[in-house]
Amino acid sequence: MDERLTATLDSIANTEGVKGVLLADANGLCLGTRGMAKAEGAAYISSIVKHARALAPADIQERSQYPTVQLDYENTKVILRNEGSFTLAIFK
Repeated sequence: MDERLTATLDSIANTEGVKGVLLADANGLCLGTRGMAKAEGAAYISSIVKHARALAPADIQERSQYPTVQLDYENTKVILRNEGSFTLAIFK
């Protein structure tokens, strides 16, 4: 794995309150995980953010704008963000 990618995942994972982190490529393939994040979830996470973008109002569906999605569970929040080439999931 690329050293910068490893360093970025480690940095996010070591942030206070973060329980896990997942990074996926544009095809939903897992590039790396830390903590409670599971590699098997990469395709689902990528799909969620792609579908969330399709729900955006027509006037903000420019290619440069991506929504942030937050999933809430009893004791965990998962924040999903896509920036075109990569999708990031942070478990808090």
